[in-house]
Amino acid sequence: MRRTTAALAASATLFALLLTGCGDDEASNAIPSTTSSAPSARGGETQAVDSMKAGAFVVSFRGAFPKLAEGKDDAKIASILSEGCKDIKAGKSEDEAVKNIIKRAGGSTEPSSEEAKAIYQMAKLMC
Repeated sequence: MRRTTAALAASATLFALLLTGCGDDEASNAIPSTTSSAPSARGGETQAVDSMKAGAFVVSFRGAFPKLAEGKDDAKIASILSEGCKDIKAGKSEDEAVKNIIKRAGGSTEPSSEEAKAIYQMAKLMC
């Protein structure tokens, strides 16, 4: 139950961050995003999310899943989001995307299926 509560807290935190980040489209278009179209280290493909969304995801992930965040740097956590977005945009089923999140978010502690589903929902909102 404690992990489920953490997952719900992560979702609520992420939702609040997303609402805070929503604003006038003209203001967001006036500032070019250098990371959303920058080639990644893997074959020149474009990143799935911009740095602001990745940063919000990292903060939410660390706050909601401290055990899963142990030993992971920000780039590793952000990659969970970007790879999850790729799965979502590729049309993979939720079950398949959640299984991939379990693999990506695992380490010394593997996420429960509830945690992985919460991470999936966070990613889905941000993609």
